[in-house]
Amino acid sequence: MRSLLQIFGRTVEPRAVVAGALVSTGTALAVGVVIGTLVRERTAAAYAVNGLLFAGLIAGGAVAAARSTAHRLTAAVLSSGPVMVLAVVVQLIRRFGTGEAVAPLGLPLAMLLAASLASLGGLLAGMFSRRRPSLTADPPRSRKQPRSRDQLRSQDQHRPRLR
Repeated sequence: MRSLLQIFGRTVEPRAVVAGALVSTGTALAVGVVIGTLVRERTAAAYAVNGLLFAGLIAGGAVAAARSTAHRLTAAVLSSGPVMVLAVVVQLIRRFGTGEAVAPLGLPLAMLLAASLASLGGLLAGMFSRRRPSLTADPPRSRKQPRSRDQLRSQDQHRPRLR
């Protein structure tokens, strides 16, 4: 049995979220921190680094959604959480470590962009999956609801009788 977690009334599989978070955080660390420090701002290489960061967030959301069986979009958005924490740490290092000026809206917009790209990855994974259940709902339960006698009688009355 898979371990499940309830977040805001949604059932989330932690293994799916962790798998997506590893992909997006690994990409953010490898591309953003390592390669991003070697590239000058506002050059063609800087735009390529941003594109790779975006692709990593989309891939992380897609992995989380593909591995999840219920509430795929929630799992995809939650997979971008570690990248948001990493963005806060990098901004704090830039502000207090090097003394660079940091735009006041830069961090909230980066978090919004990370969540949006991860949800885009979740949507893409849902579109291209073989089984296409709802992206936001729990899977249907296999147990049928028992019918009352009144429901059975009304169903029998509406059936055409063969003579």
